[in-house]
Amino acid sequence: MKEFYSASKKSIFIPLLTGCLLLLGLYLTSLYSYLLFHSLAEIFSIVIAFSIFIVAWNCRNLIDNNYFLFLGIAYLFIGLIDLIHTLAYAGMGVFPEFDANLPTQLWIAARYLESISLLVACFILDKRKVKIDFILIGYTTFLSLLLLSIFYWKIFPLCFVEGTGLTPFKKISEYIISLILAASIFFLLRKKEKFDHKVLQWLVISILLTIASELAFTFYISVYGLSNLIGHICKIISFYFIYRAIVVTGLTKPNELLYRNLQESEKKFRELDQLKSMFIASMSHELRTPLNSIIGFTGIILQGMSGEINPEQKKQLTLVKKSAHHLLELINDVIDISKIEADKIELTIREFDLVSLAEEVQQSFRVTAEKKGLHLLLQAPPTLLLKSDERRTKQILVNFISNALKFTDRGEIEIKIVKKEETVEVSVRDSGIGIKKEDISKLFNAFSQINLLIEGTGLGLYLSQKLANLLGGGITVESEYTKGSIFTLTLPLKYKEVEV
Repeated sequence: MKEFYSASKKSIFIPLLTGCLLLLGLYLTSLYSYLLFHSLAEIFSIVIAFSIFIVAWNCRNLIDNNYFLFLGIAYLFIGLIDLIHTLAYAGMGVFPEFDANLPTQLWIAARYLESISLLVACFILDKRKVKIDFILIGYTTFLSLLLLSIFYWKIFPLCFVEGTGLTPFKKISEYIISLILAASIFFLLRKKEKFDHKVLQWLVISILLTIASELAFTFYISVYGLSNLIGHICKIISFYFIYRAIVVTGLTKPNELLYRNLQESEKKFRELDQLKSMFIASMSHELRTPLNSIIGFTGIILQGMSGEINPEQKKQLTLVKKSAHHLLELINDVIDISKIEADKIELTIREFDLVSLAEEVQQSFRVTAEKKGLHLLLQAPPTLLLKSDERRTKQILVNFISNALKFTDRGEIEIKIVKKEETVEVSVRDSGIGIKKEDISKLFNAFSQINLLIEGTGLGLYLSQKLANLLGGGITVESEYTKGSIFTLTLPLKYKEVEV
């Protein structure tokens, strides 16, 4: 525990010390040359603005948070205005025909753009998709009109007058910008669930420092004054925090920035999946119990144990029993599928005689087959040991034979067991109606029924395939329409745990 706190303090102390030393260095630079200080401060923020754009732009097809995508594009244009502002600063000599009003105009324009962008970003957060082309066209148009209004038309309001200082427009604008930034914090916090906690914290700190910077810029008379210095230092720290929030997080912990919505969706999905499992467990008990009672009681009445019944009553009771069996079968299938999909199904792996299992299943269907005039045959070696889940293997075989009996009206059904080198094949061949080629691909889809006239849940083969995969095997189908089908289950002789 001591080592943890020591490492934690070290990880905070080193960046803090480095930051303080850099700020001290910048302050000392301002004493030597304020122009150099200003250039370094602005270049720092410009580089970060362009870095934000680069991260957002290169992740535009992956990012699922419109807030960061929109801001990424916005900061490209904010950085461009700040770059021109830096070049226009008094003493740089890039625009000799202009005075100190020019960089002040560019500054206020950049801050209006930044504050409005931060506010608008909060409102597009919930939109499914933002149109990047429209955003780029909008910002390009704004930048073009801004530069024309300052350099060509010269209609942009005065912001600084030599000897007098800041104009009322500049001062009022700084307060308006501060209010817009405060509003952006308010709306940002209202949607805090959309952000990683640390990222949100850094964003809020960055905006608060930007407000402090704006307020500092309402007092200076000289562009080389103290309040101007404080304003630029606040801007540097502000950009550092937005750099931490977007650039560092985007590169080192992309899941916290780019895929935040995806993570939230996954969390909700897991919660819903858990609720589904709870519902299924409840349904298992609440529905199985009364259905078994219905099946049991109708069986007793049909056997005449509670008195004689007439043919019509017998017919209706048989229908009730049949429907109850069908519903119970559907419930059991749905529960099994849900367990497999939730990776909660339990397998009991042990060695058993596959031939004995096949004989048991054959006997259980013999009466049904004889009633339809069908021969139910078994072709297998005397014995064959298989290490797998006996109950699930039986479940698949029962489904094969049950389907064969449903779709076969005459001829025979043959169960065949063939041992290979490391696998065993259990096939069920029938002489039924067969399956059309175009329908074979649909067989293993959930709730898929090829023949709607024949009763079934549409889940049997879907579940059988899932179980076969779970046991390390698979199912194949061969069929000729009107002539019959062969369903083959292939399993390893010795079960090996697999990922499904």
